[in-house]
Amino acid sequence: MSNLLNANFTGEDEYPVLNKQKEDLVIPFQMIRFSDRKIASLNDAICFYEWDKTFESKLKDERIAKLVPSLLKAGSVVQPDYSIYADEPLVLQKFAVYEKNRVALELQNYGLNIIPNLRWGDKRSYDFVFQGIPKHQVCSVGTYGQIADKEKRILFEAGLEIALEKVRPKKVLVYGTMPDDIFGPYKRNIKFIRYPSWQEIFAKEAC
Repeated sequence: MSNLLNANFTGEDEYPVLNKQKEDLVIPFQMIRFSDRKIASLNDAICFYEWDKTFESKLKDERIAKLVPSLLKAGSVVQPDYSIYADEPLVLQKFAVYEKNRVALELQNYGLNIIPNLRWGDKRSYDFVFQGIPKHQVCSVGTYGQIADKEKRILFEAGLEIALEKVRPKKVLVYGTMPDDIFGPYKRNIKFIRYPSWQEIFAKEAC
């Protein structure tokens, strides 16, 4: 982890702390998933809202440098969305948080603009999943695959409120659907910007 030598870490669990965003961060025109990063432009953000297996091996510490040139094609990169399953042991959930912070900070140290990604499990995770994310940043959240069934929707709704309280983002980019019954209560204080998921785009193009 040579690119974390001068990093700051949180207290007890020592999660890497992300650097604050650049003031001139440009809100992306579209979000391109990691698998499609070759088509990204400086107007876009690359995101990781897809299966972990598509990106986790490429984001290993010893391989990440080779990935940087392809990510620099985009204007910004959303912090990796490592899965945090509510029924997992906490140690695995915490490791997912460590990894997403590690990768985000390493990419920042390579000069990439990073958009923090808000991701949580059940209420047990609230104490640690947002650690290392600076407040008052442009953040991102993915609803793709997170609100499709009743149980996941309940977890998402509950966690969104906590995420907004703890991180206090100035804007939130939403990848996937943005139901008003979930996001509506917060729209007075926070600007949300919705981006269609790759599945929505594919379905539209197929018509």
